[in-house]
Amino acid sequence: MKKLYSIAVLLVVICLGSCNHPAKKNDSSDSLKKITVAQFGQEKYLIYLPFYLAMEQGFFKDQGLEIAIKYSGNDDQVFATVLKGEAQFGIGDPVFTAVSREKGAKGKVIASIVDGVSVWGVSKTKTNHIKNAGDLAGMRIGTFPAPSTVYTLIKNTIDENPLLKNTKIVQAPIGAGIALLENGSADIAMELEPNASLAESKGYQVIYSMAKSYGSFAFTGVTTTEDYIKANKPIVQKFVNALARSIKFAQNNSDSTISVAQGLFPAIDKKVVANAVRRMIADKTIPESVAVSDEGWQLALKIRKQVGDIKNIKPTADAVDNSFAIHAEK
Repeated sequence: MKKLYSIAVLLVVICLGSCNHPAKKNDSSDSLKKITVAQFGQEKYLIYLPFYLAMEQGFFKDQGLEIAIKYSGNDDQVFATVLKGEAQFGIGDPVFTAVSREKGAKGKVIASIVDGVSVWGVSKTKTNHIKNAGDLAGMRIGTFPAPSTVYTLIKNTIDENPLLKNTKIVQAPIGAGIALLENGSADIAMELEPNASLAESKGYQVIYSMAKSYGSFAFTGVTTTEDYIKANKPIVQKFVNALARSIKFAQNNSDSTISVAQGLFPAIDKKVVANAVRRMIADKTIPESVAVSDEGWQLALKIRKQVGDIKNIKPTADAVDNSFAIHAEK
């Protein structure tokens, strides 16, 4: 009788163990596909909120992906990291795919993260808001270092406008713009969020929105290579699916999006972060679609051609593959 009881107990344990095993596997990170994403800079930036939101809300995990960020420096270095195979995707200025394609590298942009020049001009002294290029005449403008998009846009504006012949660019690392104002090296400093809102909370003025000035502009996108796309279409689709869901979430759930942003940047006052996110949504730098707009892409190419970074302006489809974005939004 004891022997029969022992056998029965053993069968129950085996059954319970086999029933629980699949659940453990689903909860384990071992079941997720590990993906490395090369990102501009050396830290997280609020303008990339749709990407972080997809991580924090579990949208990537729902697609079976586990994301690791590899900070890769300036925009050109981000795509170089992808080309070397050190990351599957890159997040930075997408126009470097067009630059590299002229040199024989086959990169593709598969999604939009920031649709608009997500930079705002901050001033220490009270002055009128910048409404057109002529209002920048005679100013010393603090920008990120070349060949960043911000530097390129300001340089092109100066080169193309005779009224700005006395306007100067002062290059400084990201986050150092306010220091330029403090030490008198610049009259206006171009800043990302939440730095612009942080400066505003300390009495500075936000007097210029590059987002409003330029409209739709391919400022930040997701890049990869043609070879990776051919070999890993399901993974590419899952990655874009998560981003599309994140962008839709941000547009429809601003309070929850702000809460996530506040958690990502706990050292910054919550009111400052909230104001920064609201400004990004209001100025439409958080895109309404994960697809790269033809208008925004062509404008980015036009600027790069004018400053000599590319030789020819080609159709958007040459460097942009919106098929995954279109499928994700159906």
